[in-house]
Amino acid sequence: MDRSNGLTLKSIRLVKDQPTTGSWNMAIDDALLAEPLPPETAILRIYRWSPATLSLGYFQLLEDREAHQDSQQLDCVRRASGGGAILHDQELTYSFVFPSSGLSANEISDVYDLFHDSLISVFQSRGINAQKCTNPPEMAQSGKPFLCFQRRSSGDVLLNDYKIVGSAQRRNRHQVLQHGSILLRQSSYAPELPGILELTKIDLTSLDWLTDWLQELSCRLNSQLSNYTLTHECLKTAHKIEADKFLNDQWTHKR
Repeated sequence: MDRSNGLTLKSIRLVKDQPTTGSWNMAIDDALLAEPLPPETAILRIYRWSPATLSLGYFQLLEDREAHQDSQQLDCVRRASGGGAILHDQELTYSFVFPSSGLSANEISDVYDLFHDSLISVFQSRGINAQKCTNPPEMAQSGKPFLCFQRRSSGDVLLNDYKIVGSAQRRNRHQVLQHGSILLRQSSYAPELPGILELTKIDLTSLDWLTDWLQELSCRLNSQLSNYTLTHECLKTAHKIEADKFLNDQWTHKR
């Protein structure tokens, strides 16, 4: 991205978390969005989920999950962003919090493309011929599939016409949270969704490609990545958010 016309960063704080519950993962992302960042600084968080968890999009009805039998036994959380349900099992999730001051709506949306283009570049270097979705079919909200990876939006990353990467954004007055999911392999809880392994026979679950991706992101953002440990204040905020929101049935059942 052109630093003269878009997101300008000097540093990116990198957080690599151990797999943990859906409610805690969502609470951490909310806490990061709420915590003011220093100027020209962003936070990139890489994480996974344990146990496997179904996350509903903000606007989805809880009762809709009853139609998806394979995930009935799993924990369920409601995300603060929209879109379809995601089965977090054999996938990798990222979240990226960045300042929005001075950015237009288009420049904020450009961050989708930046992340997806960087992933496509790394995938292609490993023989995975991923492409961006450029002409998604029009579909009424009522007709959209329950699962996010069965939906198509402009900019999604596709492989053999199957979606393997999707992202969403949520904003407050000063910052943006973008999070995305990378489908590494098929989950037994969503057998209708082949992952990169099933589509290419290339196994990325060891995450040995992650260093290449982080380097690609650093170059595209023209910023230095440095390892970062979440502050006590951020963790304290996350605990309150988890209790008040993501572990609260009123939030999960609100639709």
